[in-house]
Amino acid sequence: GPHHHRTTTQTTPNNRTTTMNTPTINCQLSFHGAAANSCPHSLLWVRAPIPSSAATAPSTEETVIYASSGVVNLATPSALRTSPSAGDDDVENRGPTLSTVTHTLVTRTLDHGAAPSVDAAGNPIAAKRVLARGEAVEDAAASRSITALSWVEDDRCRNFGIVAAFSDGTLTSWRYRDGTSREKYGWEEHVLIGHDPLCDSECHSVLGDVSKTCLEESIADISAISLNAHLPTETNPDGEHDSSWLVASASSQGVILHISHVRFNEQNKGRDKPENARAATSQVFSKRVNPHAASSVQMKPVGKRGSSIHHGIEECYLFAGSASPRHNKVWVYSIPYGTADPSATDDDITSSTSPTWATLPLFTIREPIHHGFLLGHQDWITCFAWLPDFRNPNTHNENDSVGVEEAILASSGHDAKIRLWKFTSKIGVASSEVEGTAVDETIGLESNVDDEDDGGDIEDNDEDEANIDDLEEEEGEARLTIRHAASSGFSTTAISLEALLLGHEEAVTSLNWREKGMGNKKRDKPCLLSSSMDRTILIWMEEENSADDDDGIGGGGGGVWVPISRVGSAGGILGGSIGSSIMGFVDARFSPDHANRIVGHGYGGSLHFWTQDCSSQEEEKKDDDDMMEEGALVSARWVANPCVTGHFRSVEDLAWDPEGEYLLTTSSDQTTRLWSEVSCVVNGKKVCRWMEVGRPQVHGYDMTSIACIGRKSNHAQSDDPTAEKEPQHRFVSGADEKVLRVFDAPASTLRLLHTLKKLRDPATPTSSSATPAEWRVERAFLPSLGLSNKATVEIDVRESNKFAGPTIPDEDLGDAIDPRAEVSMEDLKLPMERDLGATMLWPETRKLFGHDSEVVCLDSYLASSGSDAPLVASSCKAKNDVASAAIRLWNVKLGKCVGILKGGHRSTVSTLSFSRDGKYLASSGKDRRICIWKKSDHLSGEYNDSCEYQLTTAMDSAHKRIVWSVHFCPGKPNILVSGSRDGFVKLWRIVEGDDGSLDMKEMLKFEPLCKGNKKSEPVTAVSFADFISRSDDGIEYGLLSIGTECGRVEVWKVPISENDPNFDAKLVFSVPANECHFDSVKKIAWRPVGCNGDEVLSPTILTFATCGEDCGVRIFMLQVSRKV
Repeated sequence: GPHHHRTTTQTTPNNRTTTMNTPTINCQLSFHGAAANSCPHSLLWVRAPIPSSAATAPSTEETVIYASSGVVNLATPSALRTSPSAGDDDVENRGPTLSTVTHTLVTRTLDHGAAPSVDAAGNPIAAKRVLARGEAVEDAAASRSITALSWVEDDRCRNFGIVAAFSDGTLTSWRYRDGTSREKYGWEEHVLIGHDPLCDSECHSVLGDVSKTCLEESIADISAISLNAHLPTETNPDGEHDSSWLVASASSQGVILHISHVRFNEQNKGRDKPENARAATSQVFSKRVNPHAASSVQMKPVGKRGSSIHHGIEECYLFAGSASPRHNKVWVYSIPYGTADPSATDDDITSSTSPTWATLPLFTIREPIHHGFLLGHQDWITCFAWLPDFRNPNTHNENDSVGVEEAILASSGHDAKIRLWKFTSKIGVASSEVEGTAVDETIGLESNVDDEDDGGDIEDNDEDEANIDDLEEEEGEARLTIRHAASSGFSTTAISLEALLLGHEEAVTSLNWREKGMGNKKRDKPCLLSSSMDRTILIWMEEENSADDDDGIGGGGGGVWVPISRVGSAGGILGGSIGSSIMGFVDARFSPDHANRIVGHGYGGSLHFWTQDCSSQEEEKKDDDDMMEEGALVSARWVANPCVTGHFRSVEDLAWDPEGEYLLTTSSDQTTRLWSEVSCVVNGKKVCRWMEVGRPQVHGYDMTSIACIGRKSNHAQSDDPTAEKEPQHRFVSGADEKVLRVFDAPASTLRLLHTLKKLRDPATPTSSSATPAEWRVERAFLPSLGLSNKATVEIDVRESNKFAGPTIPDEDLGDAIDPRAEVSMEDLKLPMERDLGATMLWPETRKLFGHDSEVVCLDSYLASSGSDAPLVASSCKAKNDVASAAIRLWNVKLGKCVGILKGGHRSTVSTLSFSRDGKYLASSGKDRRICIWKKSDHLSGEYNDSCEYQLTTAMDSAHKRIVWSVHFCPGKPNILVSGSRDGFVKLWRIVEGDDGSLDMKEMLKFEPLCKGNKKSEPVTAVSFADFISRSDDGIEYGLLSIGTECGRVEVWKVPISENDPNFDAKLVFSVPANECHFDSVKKIAWRPVGCNGDEVLSPTILTFATCGEDCGVRIFMLQVSRKV
């Protein structure tokens, strides 16, 4: 038959390298923030396995899985702490649930650094590889994204997995393996279609009508099931080492069915085997089932799950929704499969011949059988939802000896109508014995998938379009009959229209059934969740039909399906225009356990959560235990919980608050976002989770850079705007414009941050955050068609303090918050997505003019003591002349340029770095030249119009390619590191002569380990930690983090002493691939620490943040020892 087949053997490399004689370093991803892709079918809410030790089976936890760019994010819940004095196991003092991403999965299909240098025949492979469409790997990362996700689960065999489809046709999967180490969190990737750097071959052999074009189109939807669920354990005692999946994909090229079979080698039985010895043999079969364009697909097993195959045949349904201009249909297929039994014949399969499609070691999969189609939808069919074990008492006769199983298929799409199709299956009787079922076998019984008839018995013209709706009204009549295999346990299945649901005004984007039962009789009634582009999420339930006969024999569909509750915003979320859900919801899901929570996937990329609040009904339930479930759902209040948010374009820069209290990030999505820690409880333990608590700037230009100014001081005037030093909580940002903008934190944000800090640490002392100065405004607003956030004080008190705690009169601002008082989450409402861009803005206090073109980069110098005011250095895009490549120095307090540094560069300066003492300023960029600017000795304190920094030394051709990043070591101001596109990291020592002259000496250079077999891996970001370790012989080492163009992050130990005899850099930690960025790392910054550099602490917890072109912000926690 038409298919393509691939067999590969791959070995998973070790992703972590720890150098000998180096203190043990434990690093883990504590947060990943990125907006979800605006694609339907890219959101899951399941019980996913949690990585555990090798001796125990993994536990499962409610996990929201969503896609951002090319990354799969796994967000787990945690309860917010409502009181700083509450114990970790105090259930009563827990607040709303916060979901945060702490695990990610990154596909290796673009990991060209890990690709082999030779093919299977030993021939060298060109360094520049291409993807399916032919574009270079290096050029495809930015535009490539995940379009659909599917969850595979088999509780009996502990078989869990995720299948991801990409915009370039790539199809890959992750299988969870029990007992693996933390390098991959138990997840192992196996590529079905696309570029695999660990595969011996670069392309697939395609046979039949599965052309290369079919495998290159963007995939709209996928669905997958596990075949191992029906496999008896006696057939394969080592079943956990075999994983067989059926995967269906829908695209403009039609419906393509894939078989993915993975067998892990016998050498992997032992838990003591090394990680790099784990190999797997993979087989992939592909077949195009339908050549017509499809926008949705769904696969479900026929009957109940868990039945075993004993040399018989099982079947699974395959439903596909067409994407035609009109007269769309639901294609219905069945796929027979069973154990590899040589005695089985075609007569055992079905009355019609179904030849063998693929033979696996334990399975035989037959050709898909086309049974027909279901008519009615007038526009694209974009979503399905399957509900097994549906029971309708109106159509079930208990005296009937013939067993009946009923299921419901819900379908919808762009016509905004939801159709419920009832599947009535007869058990254990021949098809000739089925009586009393009205079956119209003339509707869609063709098995030829190549027929060009678009409407069956209904002509494809406007005149007959209304006939389809008339046909829908004939309830109880079977539209389609399916004849099953003789050994499947079923004879026939009749499909009829159960109901037509009208309630949405625009396209329906997703459907989801609530899980039934779970030990709760009140949850036996079916409940459907639907999301739409009309900005609403509806909950549907069937009303009781009191007019039905008491004998249980009704006339068809039972009661009327009505929307009993609605979440979202009927009028749209009209808050900030950036990242809001004004375009509606593209997906929605019930929580898998108790279905008391809902997640909605907004088009802008945010995930909205609601929790069912039934507290007002508790007393009524005590008096009336038989309270109707739909009544409870109607009267229940759905309370909004904190959202999952993030940037939806490349994150260009980030900066920590000088005290390390929060993180600011800026992005090409024209926003600046504030991230802070929130105290939570997970499994009875106190933890801190990161979330977006503010959006200081919503701009009209793409943001490029940011720098924090203003440091906390011991002086009483630390928050005095008239003082010489900058007030705390102030930053400068640059964008694709010629202006620098200065922002001050409003009083509402400072109270919010202080409350969060108080909940994390009850011993937090009084600070300027707790008692905002009178000159600070309450909040800012963004005027229509404006670019500057305006300050406002004349606002409604309730609105201003809705997200910032109790109301504070202006005259009592000095005594606003007592640090000894109990702080409760009841006094604090964390901002939701709609409020971040409207109520959490910072006022713009100043503009700095002077550049001739767009701002490129910023850096700031903050004096730790003395009267020096903060200094900001900035650069802009140069026009290949010395004047435009000048660096400007700014005194933000005075609002003036105090220095123009010329003569150092001839092209754009891409990176700037001040030494901690402010003595040096390093700059570099496209001209590959590193310049060191020295502060004039006779100038300090007050600034004047003269140039304060002078060029004292420069290193021409410091690197062979553009220098992307330079950074001074905080503990050693004369040590500089640089990273370049040439793939090298260089360490420089600045030596000062007796006459005040400077000289740059190259101490060492090295390449990141992640370059693999490539010639080089460009280094895009470098950063020193404020940390120095010492050996027994007194040699000092600095901790250096490196980011590369492929997204990898590494931590190195580099010598910074002059008396080191070895003078060699050592890799101490390589962040696993699944925790790294998907694309180029733009910036790395270490969180400021409060410990003294000479103090010996063991261990020390360090935190560093990274951002990249994959729209992600990642925060890592590193545990190290100061003693080498």
